[in-house]
Amino acid sequence: MNIFSTLRNAFVLAVLLVVVAGSARAQTPTDSSRISYGEETLPAPLPASEPVAGSRLGQQYSKLVRLQIEETQLWKLGLNNIGAVYQGIANGPDSLLSSRLGVHLAYERKLTPVWSVLGEVSPDFLRYRDAETRQLRNGFAVRTQLAGRYYYNLNKRIRKGKSASNFSANYLSLALSSGFGRNSRETHYTTFARDGQAVRLSLAAVYGLQRRLGRYGFIDFSLAVPVALTPNPGRAATGALAVDIFGKLRIGLALGR
Repeated sequence: MNIFSTLRNAFVLAVLLVVVAGSARAQTPTDSSRISYGEETLPAPLPASEPVAGSRLGQQYSKLVRLQIEETQLWKLGLNNIGAVYQGIANGPDSLLSSRLGVHLAYERKLTPVWSVLGEVSPDFLRYRDAETRQLRNGFAVRTQLAGRYYYNLNKRIRKGKSASNFSANYLSLALSSGFGRNSRETHYTTFARDGQAVRLSLAAVYGLQRRLGRYGFIDFSLAVPVALTPNPGRAATGALAVDIFGKLRIGLALGR
């Protein structure tokens, strides 16, 4: 009996100890916080790559940044090289004195951001009235021009947030022009008498403004004060001291670099 009593008391004591230990653990909250240390590094930036020329992505890229790319050369095809001179107010066949149909082909290249040189060739198909027979005749002539241009207002356009690239600015110019062909009576900025000269030359001080029309167009308006460098009997008859101001408007296609 004593042995069984002792074992029972030990068992009861063990149970009581387990119950007391469980109650104490339940009343003490478990600390779940953790502290860790580490180091983070930023990945190196990917190298910028320019779209492949000629690809569709490259074409879209060029459209978006075109105004930020300074073109250094420009081909221009003027499409409005047409004109007619009539006598009197009637526009019948007998009143036509002369007409011209042709194009302007010009190349302009930047020497510096503000200075450029321009060369131009303008072939003309002519229809004119003979001074002796008064009959309409056909002919062919060529006009050329070599000019230097100074785009003086680039900084002003930049300050105003306007496009100052792609040859879009106002300019001052000195232009040497010529006319080849015995049936011709014009250089780029001077009208001569039709007296059979094979070559005519003139020099002009020019003020103008050039703007781009979209991606492939241009407009160029200029005012010039010309001086004939070869004899001009028609000009002498009107008075040698008179000053002519010649206006010109060019509209056409433009292709940059």
